[in-house]
Amino acid sequence: MPLMDDVAKLKAQLAEFTSQQGAQQADVNRQLAQFSQQLDALAQQVQAQNNNEQPIALPAENLHAPVHESRENDSSGSIVADKPQYSSSAWERQPLDISHSALTSSLSEQQTSVVAKSPARQSALSAMVTQLADAIGEFSASAFAPISGLTEQAKEFYQHYQSKGLGPVFLMTVAGIITLTLGFGYLLQFSINNWFSELGKALLGLGVANSIIVGGVFIRQKRPGMQDFGSGLVGLGLILNYLCLYFLGPYFNLIPDIACFGLLLLNTILGYSLSFKLDTKVVAIVALLGGSLAPLMLLDGGQTPLLYLPYLMLIGICSMVQSHKLAWPILIEITALLHIACIQILSLFIQLPLSVIDWQTGLAVLMINGLFYLYSIASLLFVIKSALTPRLLAVPIALMVFTLYTLTEWSIFAGELFALNALLCGLLYWVIKRDKDISALALAFAGSFAGFAALFLLSVELMGLVLLLEGLLLLWIGCKQLFSPIRAEAYVLLVLGIISSFAYVFDVLALSRYDNDGLLGYQALLIISMALTCAMTFVAQKLLSRHQADLMQFEHLVVRFIRELLGVLYTVTLLLISFFITEQYWLNTLPLISFLLLYMSAKHTLRFSEVLAWLLQLPLLGLVIFGMIDADSLSFADQAMNAKLARFELFIGLLLAYYWYKKYYANAKLIHVAYYVQLACYLALPLLLLPKVIRSYPDYIAISLWLSSMMSLGLAYFINHKSLRYESQILTVLATMVTAAMCLAELWQGLAALTIGLLLLGLISVRYVQLPKKWQQITTLQWHIAPYYIALVIAVLSQTLTNLIHPSWAITALIICGYFSVITERNTRIGQHFKQALAPSYSLAYFAIFACAILPILFHSETQLTLNIDNVLTNLAELGVLILLGRYLLTARLGIRAHRKIISYVTLKWAWHALLVISYLLWSYQFDLIIAAPMSAVLLVVHASVVMFISLRPQQASLVRLAALLFALACIKVIVVDMASFELIQKIVAFILIGVILLTVAYFYQKAKNNQLADDLTA
Repeated sequence: MPLMDDVAKLKAQLAEFTSQQGAQQADVNRQLAQFSQQLDALAQQVQAQNNNEQPIALPAENLHAPVHESRENDSSGSIVADKPQYSSSAWERQPLDISHSALTSSLSEQQTSVVAKSPARQSALSAMVTQLADAIGEFSASAFAPISGLTEQAKEFYQHYQSKGLGPVFLMTVAGIITLTLGFGYLLQFSINNWFSELGKALLGLGVANSIIVGGVFIRQKRPGMQDFGSGLVGLGLILNYLCLYFLGPYFNLIPDIACFGLLLLNTILGYSLSFKLDTKVVAIVALLGGSLAPLMLLDGGQTPLLYLPYLMLIGICSMVQSHKLAWPILIEITALLHIACIQILSLFIQLPLSVIDWQTGLAVLMINGLFYLYSIASLLFVIKSALTPRLLAVPIALMVFTLYTLTEWSIFAGELFALNALLCGLLYWVIKRDKDISALALAFAGSFAGFAALFLLSVELMGLVLLLEGLLLLWIGCKQLFSPIRAEAYVLLVLGIISSFAYVFDVLALSRYDNDGLLGYQALLIISMALTCAMTFVAQKLLSRHQADLMQFEHLVVRFIRELLGVLYTVTLLLISFFITEQYWLNTLPLISFLLLYMSAKHTLRFSEVLAWLLQLPLLGLVIFGMIDADSLSFADQAMNAKLARFELFIGLLLAYYWYKKYYANAKLIHVAYYVQLACYLALPLLLLPKVIRSYPDYIAISLWLSSMMSLGLAYFINHKSLRYESQILTVLATMVTAAMCLAELWQGLAALTIGLLLLGLISVRYVQLPKKWQQITTLQWHIAPYYIALVIAVLSQTLTNLIHPSWAITALIICGYFSVITERNTRIGQHFKQALAPSYSLAYFAIFACAILPILFHSETQLTLNIDNVLTNLAELGVLILLGRYLLTARLGIRAHRKIISYVTLKWAWHALLVISYLLWSYQFDLIIAAPMSAVLLVVHASVVMFISLRPQQASLVRLAALLFALACIKVIVVDMASFELIQKIVAFILIGVILLTVAYFYQKAKNNQLADDLTA
């Protein structure tokens, strides 16, 4: 069939393909084996080279054999002629090439490693040395960082000259000056001691120094490009001249001081002359420093040193002229600061103040004032042409402070001098009025001098007012002219005036030498003084508020400071007035002052005034405490009237502060403080009467606590804060505990408090569900306490009724046990009513059942076991408890189900039987011992027998162990306890009775058991 033929052909082709694939696989395996041999040979060669041996040559046939074999295999292994043949030449060439290249590279790497071993070690060593050098360099840089900062400035100078191509010249000039100065100094010292005479050596030094000056002038004028070098030589010559004059004068005393001073003056004039002629800054600086500092060596403490001040004036004039000529304003600033220092040094060598008024002292004072005008006004007029800046104002202000301090220290007529300077500065203001900045500065100086003149010339009483008035005028001028330095001076004068007013007030109040005689006594003067101080400070702050847009940024802080200061002034003034009006009630005005400060703080957002308003309550609190100490009583009625009023004001003020904040100052920082202070007042409000009650009427403390609790509940409702709710809860608990204690003490006040508490908690318990939600949140704890409080009421009523017959707490315990067993159930109306109230404390109510059940037995164990009314009542209570618990345990109650994981139902039944055993044992031993011992044993056996029969029930099978335990207990009691005390008749009766009971029980139990088994079989 054609189909079968096709299938046969396909099978033949499949077999052919299979055989061809097998041949090719064998060829591949053979080639891989040959390649592995070649790799092994190459590995041997590499190993031989590593061992310094000659490489083993591979036979040629090993290298070419694979090719021939593969070709033979190709020719012999071809099965189908028309199929392509797979040659292995590619497999041969690739491994050979790879192996040869690997061999060559390995040989070259080995040779390279051998050759480069020694240089590599040297390279590693050099790298380590380089790293060490870098580390040393970093350490040196960090160690010498401070020195590098000092040399940075010199480096900048050098770069400046280097940019001009004068770097080497600069370095050599500096080094030459330093070297020659040192060498010349040592040469003079050596020559004085060894070679020349003193006068000859000094003249030689002066000649050399002046020769250097001449050389420097020549080089500067005749050698183009050498001007800086020539200026340096001139400066060097001037320095050497000062040095020679120092050796001539103070060091060796070769010439008089006056002559030395004259020579120093000539050298200074020479320096300035050369500076004018050569237009060089270096010479000007040298002349300034040398001329100003060199005469200080001549000061000896006499009056002659006062001539030093005109000398400084001359130098100052020269510096100002030179500063103007060189257009170098910094020179006059340096001169001013240097001369301030020089005058301060001069003051150490003369006796101050200058008591004798002659031409020298007058000239000295004149020169001090002249230096002030020279550097502060003249320099700004003739040298500094730019607008005033804070840096430019630094020197005039420093000179102002220096002049005020120096004149005060030097002259006894400082007040008159200040007044004269104030007049001169005022005249300068009108003369140079065209220059707005400098004229305003002169006006500020005039105000300052006038203020300090007032300090020295006027009386202490008016000093503060004068300063305030002057400061107010300067502030008006500064605001009108828009000039900040005048305003700054006004601020200082205002502060000084306020401090002076305060100091005067405290001085008057602290000393007793002041009297109140005359038309206006010291009290009126103090009041007027403080009132005027307040008025002028108020005007100042209003003036600043009007021009607030024109003020600088820092002046806004000044405005705030003045407003804060105004609050302090108001406080002091009002306290002062109230103190003078009445010394007894002056502190009672503090709440009004606090309200004023709070108003100011709310109007201008003043933090300090707000804090001060709160701090003013502390003296009021101190008055309250002092009233208690003074009266030696905490009673409000025993204290002084001012203390009573202070207590009332303090409480009302703190209580109402938050409402004021909330209405007028809601964004205040201390509003939270006011809130918590108010809350503390509300917390204290229900407690206000408690100290009085505890101290005077301790029997009414329970009633007071209930009233305080009601008040706290009302506050908690209206204020609505959790702390008030907590307070009401704490007061309720305390009231309940104190009420219980007072009822236990049989006080009628306790019954009254119990009634009040019952009305409150009873109303909450009855109406809680119908109350609004807010009231429910407040009275939650009272609602939960109500069931237990009713238990307290029932206990009190029960005990009160039993006391009419015979006191017995056991009956009360029985009643309470029944109460808790009723309210813990849900199948009664009472239980349904207390369902939600007892939810959080249901376990407590449940265990209260068993706690109350144990109480009668505990009471019974504490009494004598005899037949009397107490034991009878206790027996009745125990019997009632057993009946109540037995009935409670007959059904699976809610409490039993809810607590079965804690106490199982079986455990409860065992506990009931244990309670029964204890009860009838106590009952038995109320009789005579002859009857009690056999009776108790018989009762144990009867109890065990009954339990045996009960265990026959399917649900009660576990009680068989209890029955066995009771039988064992009866045997142990009879044999161990009772046998020793039994008489013969007791033994007979007891054993016979017990035996009969046991046999009877055994018979009937066996019979019942057999019947039960028969029923099970039939079933």
